[in-house]
Amino acid sequence: MDINIDKALIKVIRTGKVIIGSNRTIDAAMNNEAKMVVLAANCPADVRAKIESLDVPILNYSGTGTELGPACGKPFIIAAMAIIDSGESDILAAAA
Repeated sequence: MDINIDKALIKVIRTGKVIIGSNRTIDAAMNNEAKMVVLAANCPADVRAKIESLDVPILNYSGTGTELGPACGKPFIIAAMAIIDSGESDILAAAA
């Protein structure tokens, strides 16, 4: 299944529940709240290592945090975000 990641991100922001920010994303992943974690290509190595050590699906976004923020409709940089509820989005299929 080939999905448009940018469109799926917008849809999950609008219809689902997400947590934005590295520390909050790590907390959500540690507490088994996150169904998936999206990491920007330039996500800090320590954040990436912590999240990769947890048992949570990871979507490696091909762009940087500067590109991930606007792709999510946000006017700021996003290095990591957790998807708690995918809403109407099919983004969870992207990690398969």
